[in-house]
Amino acid sequence: MTKFPHTIDIISGSLLFVVAEAMNVHTTHRIAATMRILDDAPLYGIHDLIPSYGSILVLYDETVTSGAALVSSLTAAWDQSSELTFDEQRDSVSIAVVYGDKFGDDLANVSEHTGLTEHDVITLHASGSYTVGAVGFAPGFTYLIGLPPALATPRRSTPRVRVPAGSVGIGGAQTGVYALPSAGGWNLIGRSPTRLFDPAADPPVLLQLGDQVQFQPIESADFTGIEPEPVSAAGDGPIEVVTPGMQTTLQDLGRYGMGRYGFAIDGAADRVSLVIANALVGNDPGVAGLEITQQGPSLRFHRRMQLALAGADLGARLNGRVVAMERMFETMPGDELSFSHPAHSVSARAYLAVRGGFDVPLVMGSASTNLLAGIGGWHGRALVRGDRLPLGQRETPDSPFTPGLQRSATLHHRDEPFRVRPGVQRDRFNDATWRTFLSEPFAVSDEANRVGLRLLGPSLAPLGGADVLSEGIVTGSIQVTGEGRAIVMLPGHATIGGYTKIATVVPDEWDRLGQLAPGDMVRFREDSQV
Repeated sequence: MTKFPHTIDIISGSLLFVVAEAMNVHTTHRIAATMRILDDAPLYGIHDLIPSYGSILVLYDETVTSGAALVSSLTAAWDQSSELTFDEQRDSVSIAVVYGDKFGDDLANVSEHTGLTEHDVITLHASGSYTVGAVGFAPGFTYLIGLPPALATPRRSTPRVRVPAGSVGIGGAQTGVYALPSAGGWNLIGRSPTRLFDPAADPPVLLQLGDQVQFQPIESADFTGIEPEPVSAAGDGPIEVVTPGMQTTLQDLGRYGMGRYGFAIDGAADRVSLVIANALVGNDPGVAGLEITQQGPSLRFHRRMQLALAGADLGARLNGRVVAMERMFETMPGDELSFSHPAHSVSARAYLAVRGGFDVPLVMGSASTNLLAGIGGWHGRALVRGDRLPLGQRETPDSPFTPGLQRSATLHHRDEPFRVRPGVQRDRFNDATWRTFLSEPFAVSDEANRVGLRLLGPSLAPLGGADVLSEGIVTGSIQVTGEGRAIVMLPGHATIGGYTKIATVVPDEWDRLGQLAPGDMVRFREDSQV
């Protein structure tokens, strides 16, 4: 029988503090209390704490603290949490919901599956008392414990590409609320006009772990909607976007300390290359630069400035002449920078730094663009034709990631296997599957983005199915679906996940992961330092 709490070392700088193997309200209240204790007396060297149903993921700086020291402090906080009472939780939050009609397309499906009338489904759902058991999957997405068993309904066989913000859904034995527009496979039964996410607020989400929630039915005529964000202006800065490229965003070294609200660290997929580009123009390491993916943009400059490129050689040309990688170059008014993405390019992302940085605000502590939440960078989105980017940084975000300026290994050793260590659920994969994982090649599929890399190759089907109690995940985690397909997490990954994890790529290899493109072949080998 498993003894709780216990600790799992995931990879250098991260550990999973596990307190339960099933979700229940009592455990959630204790985890929430533990988080408050840790907030009141912060542990030295902690980058982030990501709670979930039965665990807390701890990301830390191993140069200033140790896993052993953190386990001792976590255990003490967990023990102390038993002394706190339910009365110390926040008051119940009432969420107005319009059920059914155009706001709940799947209400009829839930009714059919459960054998209840639509009116009874609404009445039963609204009569429940819920507890926030986890926040994650997408920024601000709220998982609620307390769904009446009679309403349990399997997720949709085909997820929606876009679920509106405020949607209330049922997925299996849980109900939840989408704080932001996102993809999703839950059955939508209603929608709330309540704004659940505000990046300018502290905290930025309305619902947090341990909160009590009740739903209040309202009529569709009373649905005022969530106020849309103002339309983003193109700006009047000296760098003009003539064509935007495949996906060009502003990224720095990441957004730390927001994992409990469902926000991944994000930042540059190849951090070392961004740091090198910044160093070449005299910037601090954490200044935001342009992350250019595969097919680069065309940029026109309206003043003299100094720039540098690092990372993938995507065929940069200044007024038609080749631009050398990892060399500072100057532009004059009227000059144009373009990219041809030459056939010899073997990596996915280049980084363009400009002396003085870009004049964009820090949102939740970072200038990094989070495309899911629509925050950070340039109006929370990728660049589009006509944008005019301003120069001169407002402030540089603090970042615990400060690598040396050695030549990035991301562009070398293309055939070298990625070093991995056994994942949290290694025991869910038999030895034959583990040997297959370490000996066979995998191909990066077309479904590759900043969230993760889906791999094509031999099946890695886990024993007993792929579902686990959702828990915090890190960059480099290799999740395996029920079909046996592997997904390698990149910096934009969800903060928590419920798939088995066969292995984790070691941190020294994360920047090299960020340079992989569709069609690239990938191999893995077990790290010798296990």
